[in-house]
Order: sequence, then C-alpha cells, then structure tokens
Amino acid sequence: MNSTAPPCLTVPLISSAHQLARQFAAEQSTPEKGLRVYLNTLAVWAVHRYLQWLAYEPDLSVSDSWNPSLRALFDVADLVLPNLGKLECRPVLPGETVITLPSEVMQDRIGYVAVQFGLSTESVELLGFAPATVNQAEVLPIVDLQPLEAMLEYLDGLELPVQLSRWLQNRFEAGWQPVEDVLALPVAMRLAPVRRAKQIELETDFSRHALVLVLTLQPEDRETLVINLQLCSVDEQIALPSQLKLQVLTESGDIFREITASETDTFLQYEFAGQWGERFSVKVVLGSASFTEAFAI
Repeated sequence: MNSTAPPCLTVPLISSAHQLARQFAAEQSTPEKGLRVYLNTLAVWAVHRYLQWLAYEPDLSVSDSWNPSLRALFDVADLVLPNLGKLECRPVLPGETVITLPSEVMQDRIGYVAVQFGLSTESVELLGFAPATVNQAEVLPIVDLQPLEAMLEYLDGLELPVQLSRWLQNRFEAGWQPVEDVLALPVAMRLAPVRRAKQIELETDFSRHALVLVLTLQPEDRETLVINLQLCSVDEQIALPSQLKLQVLTESGDIFREITASETDTFLQYEFAGQWGERFSVKVVLGSASFTEAFAI
C-alpha cells in the first residue's frame, strides 16, 4: 500500500535539549501540564535545530514557548523567525493521525510543523508542514501535510505583513510615520483613532510621482476593524496622475476592490471592515510601475 504522507526527517534530541525541557516542565502546576510543556519544548527545539541546519536564524528568546509566564498559561509551541513570523511546532504522539490546534495558536502563525514522537526519546521526526490560513481549521490530518521542502519554499517567498493589531498598541513598522510628519494637516485632522502614512514613489518611463498612502484604523467591536485607505500626492493640492489605481487585494492576490483616478482627482479613498486574523494587501499601480504592501489584522 502506498502512503500519502510526506517523507519525514529525523532530528536527534541531545541531552541539553532534554535538560531544558525538564526544567520548563518542572515549573508547571500539574504533571499533565508539565508533560505538555516538555513535549512542546522538544518539538520547538527540533524545528529550531532543523532550520539552523538550513542557515535560518530562528529566535527562541522571543518565542512565547520560551516565556515562563506564557507557556504556563497557554499551550504554545511557537518558534519565531525574525522578519517572517511564528511557526507552531506541534507534538504528535504515537498512534495520532491528526493535529488538534489549541485556540491560542490559530492566529498570529505563519504555519504549523508536525513533530512525531516515538517510543524512544532520542530523536523525533518532522512529519510535514501546513501553511496558516485565514479560517484556520482546528484539526490538521497528518496525511494532508505538505513535505518540508514546501515549507522552505513557503518561507523563502514569505513577506511579513504589516501587523495592524500592533498599531492599536502604538507599535509601528519602519516607514509608517505620523500623518502630520508626511502631510501638512490642520490640527483638527490629527484626531483620528490610529492614523499612519507612508511615502511612496512610482517611476514611469516619463515621470516620477511622489505619493502618500494613509491608513486610518477604527476598532468597531471585538471582531471587526474598520480600515480607511487614502492615496494622495505629497502636495495634496496636486491632482493624482490619471489612471493611477488603488487596489485592495485578498490574501490569495485577487482584486477585492479597485479605484482609478480621473484627471481631476486629488485623492483616492476606500473604506472597508476586516476581521481579526484576516490578511490583505494594498497595491498602487501606474502603468508598469507599482507598489504593494501586505497587512494582517
């Protein structure tokens, strides 16, 4: 019988890995929680070791699974890849055919790696990978996992989106400045809940255009964030170039909404509501020139 499961990769578990896992487990309030933390720690360590072999630089120190308070409160086995995001490394015990994801790891993850434990604790097997999706399933069948090679291709092509939820905590990515630092706005216009602007340039065969993309965020409720996009010239009195397009793209890259500037438009604007955990991109297009930024809510 041919198996549909992806090929596995064995990672030896050295004594220092077990020592660290025992230390983390001993901090827990119950034996059951201690065992879960022990397995989670070894799973994260194994994926960390594997990625190090491939010249990635994962950072254990900023992972929730390496934070004493967070691993005590939650069932987390995350590994942070700087500038990419968090991989969740889920232990799989003998006989298990699915991975059941705790609710706390179904958001803020770029993907999931299944780590198979056997009767011996000398090594584990990395079974495969599943990329995170907007409507993440709670259960991942082992046979549906993609091979590790697919994970590497996924990571190589991954662009870390701008995390809009961090904006509500006054944490902003480089390049996104206070709107008043980019545009000369009246004081009365500086009272938006969370507002940031980014200057971009589009160069065509005949001219160069300095533009400003402004995002305004307004939480509507616990599940919804209202996002207002505005595109204008650095000098707001100057009309936008004709046929300039402002696009909102879905996570898969399809055009959700497109607005095109006429000869007299001084700005383009579009407002929509997004759900926490969703991803989208904003694309500005003028002829063959374009600018794209990815966002995660």
